[in-house]
Amino acid sequence: MSDQFNASPQEVQSKFRNVSIFVSELLLPNGVVTAICQEIGFSFRQRIYSPMVVVWMFVMQTLSADHSCQQVVTRLNAWRMAQGLPRCSGDTTSYCQARRRLPIALFQRLLAWTARKCDEAGVGDWRFQGREVVIVDGTTVTMADTRANQTAYPQMKSQKPGCGFPLTRIVHLFSLATGAATMFAMGRYAGKETGETSLLRTLLSQFHSGEIVLADRYYASFWLLALSELRGIDIVARAHHLRKIDFRRGLRQGDCDQVVSYSKPQRPTWMTQREYESYPSSILVRHLRYQVTQRGFRTRQITLATTLLQADVYRAEDLADLYRRRWQAELHIRSLKTQMQMDHLRCKSPAMVVKELHCHMIGYNLVRAAMLATALKFRLPPWRLSFTGAMQAIEEFAAALRWNTKQQESQWENLLQTIRQLEVGARPDRNEPRELKRRPKAYKLMQTPRNRYATAA
Repeated sequence: MSDQFNASPQEVQSKFRNVSIFVSELLLPNGVVTAICQEIGFSFRQRIYSPMVVVWMFVMQTLSADHSCQQVVTRLNAWRMAQGLPRCSGDTTSYCQARRRLPIALFQRLLAWTARKCDEAGVGDWRFQGREVVIVDGTTVTMADTRANQTAYPQMKSQKPGCGFPLTRIVHLFSLATGAATMFAMGRYAGKETGETSLLRTLLSQFHSGEIVLADRYYASFWLLALSELRGIDIVARAHHLRKIDFRRGLRQGDCDQVVSYSKPQRPTWMTQREYESYPSSILVRHLRYQVTQRGFRTRQITLATTLLQADVYRAEDLADLYRRRWQAELHIRSLKTQMQMDHLRCKSPAMVVKELHCHMIGYNLVRAAMLATALKFRLPPWRLSFTGAMQAIEEFAAALRWNTKQQESQWENLLQTIRQLEVGARPDRNEPRELKRRPKAYKLMQTPRNRYATAA
């Protein structure tokens, strides 16, 4: 994956024009949402809070520093006044009711549409030997402490009732070339079939043949490696730490580069007998080991397990460089959870939590699309641009577009110029320990729900 552009100017210009139209379609209420409603058979009446207005408000809400419903209703009134429309009520009740009426399928279709538009904006130089690479990683987020959320996504068992927050596990998939969020799966934090690999299996049917999945060592199991072959995709992951690897055995392809056979383990309890019989009795897996030497750090050995068996096509050094970029998934999740404040969801019902997650992904893809447009215009890789700076610029320029739609073209140019100046540079092999310099205030941890304090008083 190169930082250089080999695409023709005509191709770049065409992709730039398409992604520019796509971003403008999301920055303001548009007819895309209406078309999706017709596809899924969702009928609605024309009113102030139409589906296209509500989705636009919901997505912009996830990009704001203040995620309150009150602010987004105020933003709606500002837009209506700029359009010469009468002001609506500043109460948030109608907006919240309109959000609840929208089906989850609408948000799912819209997320898939944004991911597809971002993928269409990518150029071949951003792919790995012409193949699309998808990064997978898992995380957890909390949500509003309501009875409905606690029932669907219980808090950790170590926390006392009323003193914790509902917790959900999420597996994210991102495009390595564009950084866009393609899909996700969510489930309870603990319990049967709630692990990251279990959630990933629910998404494998949506992968496209020929894609490469880039993952950490948790995903290098026989079941996922075998299932990837059945789905026509490949996996590059760090070898599981419990697997004993001996480079004196297997088919030698080079120094610390071998092809070995994985035998099918015994049927796990979560798998049916019919599903177990659908797996092959053995699969071929390639192991390769390389050293990571970085000044100021200890030399480490990394062992990869992959279904890309051809050493002459997929060289060991190319796969090592590819796995090095798996760190991008951590940065993407940080952008969602920290910059977009998705670490704690605010909706009070499980159905609305799912919609809120989708809107975060849609808003995230909107920012990525603006970064892609900037990268195409100035012929530079999108991973060299600041996500935080792009998100802040979009929020400010979107406000200007709402007030003066006659200057959309010049405002769009100014937006891209602003994002272009927010280049972050090459930052490989960064060591970012999860440590805080500024200490939080030493308040006691809650041991009793607040309502009990009120009762005692």
